[in-house]
Amino acid sequence: MRSILVVAVALILAQANGDLSQLKRRELDALVLTRLPITLQQANERIVGGSEAERNSIPYQVALLLTRSDGTFFCGGSLISRKFVLTAAHCVEDVTSAQVILGAHRFNENEEGQVRLQATKFHIHSGWNSLILINDIATIELDEEVELTDKIQLVKLPSRSDASNTFANEAGRVSGWGKDSDQASAVSPVLREVDVNIITKLFCNIRYLGVIQDSHVCSSGIGGIGSCSGDSGGPLVVGDTQVGVVSFGLGLGCEIGWPSVYSRVTYFLDWIAANSDVVIA
Repeated sequence: MRSILVVAVALILAQANGDLSQLKRRELDALVLTRLPITLQQANERIVGGSEAERNSIPYQVALLLTRSDGTFFCGGSLISRKFVLTAAHCVEDVTSAQVILGAHRFNENEEGQVRLQATKFHIHSGWNSLILINDIATIELDEEVELTDKIQLVKLPSRSDASNTFANEAGRVSGWGKDSDQASAVSPVLREVDVNIITKLFCNIRYLGVIQDSHVCSSGIGGIGSCSGDSGGPLVVGDTQVGVVSFGLGLGCEIGWPSVYSRVTYFLDWIAANSDVVIA
């Protein structure tokens, strides 16, 4: 099994906040996280195979400008309480501060109803492993509570009764400001969304050679649709319930038809409750 993981991980690159031109392989069995600098591109018609979201139609979507020692980078997230944001561990690893942008459609503009808050407290899962991409989940504690409005709302989380639900064959939606094509070099200025089909762990593992764990959930990628670099940390929802956090995909490209992989929210309900003020029903 170890040899399978080595081969698979050598192929997989995290869909983080990354500059693809700076990627370097460390070792055969190591994973290099990508980082996407805060630059913008002209809007076109897709996230990766999707479309521009209707303005403020995803009021729980969060944009994150993340400050590290080597610059400022971009990720997504979701508002799970007035005080906490849910995102990916690889987004906030080594981050010293974050600007959390809520109620945004064009995150780089000062829109009516948009709120910008600071955060300096990050709760990263203690089992986060960047080599094999497990436990890729974190919460961000805001420096102050956010006021909820028609443009800023909380996402619904699964209940404990959903813990065994795989959501396989369900229709989902993923959203974010990430790259809208493999050719893009920067985040999108407008929020995008795409409808995806959630697949079984077995089918996803066939594509990823055994890397996928019970803590993951996958969307198919057929037709070149799904998440891409810069969407990391953002929400995958079924109906109005968040079931995944954008984590990783195949480093060869977002449009090649490979599954997108997310951290499975139902797997982490106890962790979320312990690392936020959210009460899980």
